[in-house]
Amino acid sequence: MATATILVVEDDAAVAWSVEQALRGAGWQVVVAADAAAARRHLKRLQPDVVLTDVKMPGESGLDLAAALRQELPGIPVIVTTAFGTMDSAVAAVAAGAFDYLPKPLELDRLLAVVRRALGEDSLAAAAQPAASTPLGDSDLVGAAPAMQEIYRRLAAAAASDLPVLIVGPPGSGKELAARALHRHSARSAAPFVAVSCGALANADDLFGASGAGAASAGGTLFCDEIEALPAPAQVRLLRLLDEAGAPRVIAASARDLTALSAAGAFRQDLAWRLRGTTVAVPALADRLDDLPALVRHLLSRLAQRLGRALAITDGALARLRRHSWPGNVRELRHVIEEAAVLATGGIIDLDHLDLPPIDDSAGPTPSGFTAATAALARKLLLAHPGTAHQQFTDTVEAVLLREAIARTEGNQLRAAELLGINRITLKKRMDQLGIAGRQD
Repeated sequence: MATATILVVEDDAAVAWSVEQALRGAGWQVVVAADAAAARRHLKRLQPDVVLTDVKMPGESGLDLAAALRQELPGIPVIVTTAFGTMDSAVAAVAAGAFDYLPKPLELDRLLAVVRRALGEDSLAAAAQPAASTPLGDSDLVGAAPAMQEIYRRLAAAAASDLPVLIVGPPGSGKELAARALHRHSARSAAPFVAVSCGALANADDLFGASGAGAASAGGTLFCDEIEALPAPAQVRLLRLLDEAGAPRVIAASARDLTALSAAGAFRQDLAWRLRGTTVAVPALADRLDDLPALVRHLLSRLAQRLGRALAITDGALARLRRHSWPGNVRELRHVIEEAAVLATGGIIDLDHLDLPPIDDSAGPTPSGFTAATAALARKLLLAHPGTAHQQFTDTVEAVLLREAIARTEGNQLRAAELLGINRITLKKRMDQLGIAGRQD
């Protein structure tokens, strides 16, 4: 059996080298191109089995290359990678015909698993290639943490199908925002999106009447929040609705484990399985605190429009927000920021504008804050990457520190190295290894 050939299109030499070594170590032949133009020259003399391309490169982008290859060489799977992961880029990758979408810094074990799937070398079914979908507009989903990258990838894949979707996550984490984003980027975007809270239904029939499935039946989407609270008779009717021709697409959300509820007889097992066409897990805010500054900026931008005045936040106030445990998740953050914006009549939110409980420093780090987040990461890596978990953990945590230093120095590597207390050459080497961009001046 001939050895598979992988074409890697990557303008960052350090990233290209690390990917090449990983792929060669797995037993595949590798050809590297620095941009799309060089990739096209290689394609004239060889037909690779898989193409792995970055999005942002000099000249033609990786998404344009993926779209062109879909037309010219439709049998070649294209895997897209990017350091600028958003819902927009994830859906754009799917629309361009990408086999899969991977955020940077790349997890090499995950990359190898995706390449094996693309080559048909493992038992996982290859994802169907969807047709181009509706162009994206602004999304209320904000964040670039690894957990959010996975959400973008799953929502992008789900948007290209019409199967039911189950969104799970703690209260206030943004499950309805994820549902609305999915609807907005699906083929049903022009039809109604109808949200119903199953826990607040006065009558189970309300889910299927004019204010529920009936309103969404014209090719729309029915969002069933708190699906675990749906009465048993309504569960039977919903199960039937899922199989009716012309019925709305159903997106359900729950803060509880439907499998456990089914085992306890509190929820129909067949409905629980039927709702899981795709499952999207929305993380707690405490598990993605790297996204907190971006979330705050997003909330302040929207509030500034509503209040008709400019808003900003001090570094001290932002640092205090980072130390809160956020049991109410993004919903609680929104409330805190809205109240602070009203109190900050001068437009600058400071510590005294934040209605947060005092911090007990004697108790050590808040368990649901940094400690919980790192513990969750450790559990995930020990399970998914035995043998390399230490390096994976170190790289992930160090990348957060380096990105923060680069952001604080506006991309200046020399100033960032001074801030970190390390040699600039050492910083540049680690940035290259971790796929972090920044100026050298």
